[in-house]
Amino acid sequence: MRMSIAGLARSGAVAGAIKLASAGLSFLMFVVVAMVTDERQFGLYSATYAGASLVSFFASIGQQSTVLRFWPQYAEGNDLRSAHGLMGYAIAVAFAGVAVTSLLVIALGFAPYVGERTPEWTPLCLSAAVLSFALGWSEFASGAFRAKGALVSGLLPRDVIWRAGVIALVLAMHFFGTKVGAVAATLITAGVLLAAVLPQTIILLADTLRADRGPLSREQQDEFRTVTLGLWGATSLPPALSQVSTLLVAAILGPEIAGGVFVADRTTRLVVLALTGINQALAPEISGAFYSGDKQHVQRTTSFTALGALVVALTILAIFWIFGIFILRIFEPAYATPTMHAVLMIFGVGATVAAACGPMELLLQLTGLQHSLLKLLVVVNVFGLALNALVTWLFGPIGAALGTAATVVTWNIMGVIIATRSIGINPSVLGLFAGREGRPVNFVPRGAP
Repeated sequence: MRMSIAGLARSGAVAGAIKLASAGLSFLMFVVVAMVTDERQFGLYSATYAGASLVSFFASIGQQSTVLRFWPQYAEGNDLRSAHGLMGYAIAVAFAGVAVTSLLVIALGFAPYVGERTPEWTPLCLSAAVLSFALGWSEFASGAFRAKGALVSGLLPRDVIWRAGVIALVLAMHFFGTKVGAVAATLITAGVLLAAVLPQTIILLADTLRADRGPLSREQQDEFRTVTLGLWGATSLPPALSQVSTLLVAAILGPEIAGGVFVADRTTRLVVLALTGINQALAPEISGAFYSGDKQHVQRTTSFTALGALVVALTILAIFWIFGIFILRIFEPAYATPTMHAVLMIFGVGATVAAACGPMELLLQLTGLQHSLLKLLVVVNVFGLALNALVTWLFGPIGAALGTAATVVTWNIMGVIIATRSIGINPSVLGLFAGREGRPVNFVPRGAP
């Protein structure tokens, strides 16, 4: 059954409220860590967090999106045996991925010559390995719960409970006089996250083991592998770019400036808050509707999502324009400069364009166009990262912001063009003016109606 626009709006509002709480707690979490550490230690924590996040995006091998892609399709066709079998495959692949990548991060910590200039290199890598494992697994667990329609219980542990726990524990340690450096802060962040998602993990494993799981057919296994490879890259590259930007700034300009860029980047996540929230409820709806042949419903829901996201994005961008300096000062007085305010606004403009493009990435991932999205991201990001390194070297943090924003804008606009031409669905605000039946298409991905 299709959800109405009003129903999706209500679910999106619930998810948006959780994401708003998540954004607020994330903001407060970094503020608290910045308050209890000095400028250098916070810069190291920021770089370590960015590095662990970067690894975690690839660690789960795209399985959080794979289950969102296939579970609604099988469930809507009343093939629950295949749905549970698919979930078993995804759990095994995701766990193997996060375990192997964590071991690689540990190995990096003992590699000769790599971290000679940073005395804390080895313990930072060890703590980053734990954090990357926790981030990767928690993202998969959240996706698995959302695929089954458990929106609130899928989001709360990773988005709210974890961050609140980190804030409370860091403040308690500071109150009792325990020194908190970059390594300790990273371990606290990782440990609390693992504890927060433990109940999710137990429930997910128990439900999957108890279920009547049917083996996937050879065709289903082939499709699983093909889609997984595309989704792995398509879901990993977009968030990875912002982390790479922070690491580039840290490598080129030092950890102190990297901390300011990290804060600006994280703060501008508020611009796409509405889009991020609605996407949590929208993913199963897109998959179910598209593969049952209801493209008109997909067009309406994606375009209205873009409209709501754009309105919220413009409002938050205006707030950054007026109160940006004050917001940056909360983290660290050294960040309250015109330069960092400009960095914040540049990141914000790029995020606003992404909001106007709507759930473009989600649409391409769930409609068989994940490989087209992956090719787009690889090409754009190869040039984007090279440009980012150059402009960061030439223009400092302003250059880093311009390079990142330009890359984000490019891949979002080109992604909308690909969706419109390939499946006749324009997920941006311009899709509101599309014809009722959509534009004719020349390409239909395998499995599409």
